[in-house]
Amino acid sequence: MNFDNWKKTEKHKGHFFIGDGILDKEAWSKANVKVLFLMKEAYEINPNESDEWNLNDYLSSRSLNDIGKQMWWTIAQWLKGIDHLNEHQEVPPFDPNFQDDNHIDTLFKSCAIVNIKKSAGKSRSNDEDLKGYVESDWELTMAQIKEINPDLIICGSTYPLIKNKLTNPVKSNEWFYEAEGYMFVDYWHPSVRWPYKVKYYSILSALHQSVGQWSPRLNPPTLKH
Repeated sequence: MNFDNWKKTEKHKGHFFIGDGILDKEAWSKANVKVLFLMKEAYEINPNESDEWNLNDYLSSRSLNDIGKQMWWTIAQWLKGIDHLNEHQEVPPFDPNFQDDNHIDTLFKSCAIVNIKKSAGKSRSNDEDLKGYVESDWELTMAQIKEINPDLIICGSTYPLIKNKLTNPVKSNEWFYEAEGYMFVDYWHPSVRWPYKVKYYSILSALHQSVGQWSPRLNPPTLKH
């Protein structure tokens, strides 16, 4: 997505802007399930940094070992489980050695990451602050989601922030809502301090209940408006 006009809006003018989106377009095009993670905010840890950058470019140009953050490993593990669930209609057992999988980096890079706050990001998020960005940026955020056009949207502790912006969301399964022609999962942020195993089985079990609604293998993708 071209963020030039987004950067010029009043909320972002004069602030350090971090773009986001599909990590690797080739990996995304080959993904059996196209998953978008709707997250809170990215931030620049170097106060002297002046060159803006895109989160998707940063993540796609490095291995998970190089990045070294638990939240990205968590997302990669979920994606591996989702891919298996889509193909076999069952939750694969938790693999404590998932980080050794030769394909884990490719699976990770097949997703999209979208933050609801793209400038003036902080390491600790404040919900009231984030709600201000939802109010000011929702039309742009929704336009970005539509441009990416995922099969599944996993909200990292962001669903409560956006639910009032969705038109008539319908809860159909555990943590699962249909709105705007998309499938939203109301889930924890991947960086929550729970064991990998707990987070993995929780989200995969919920997705297993709703697999017939989001799985492209069962429901071939239709044009989303």
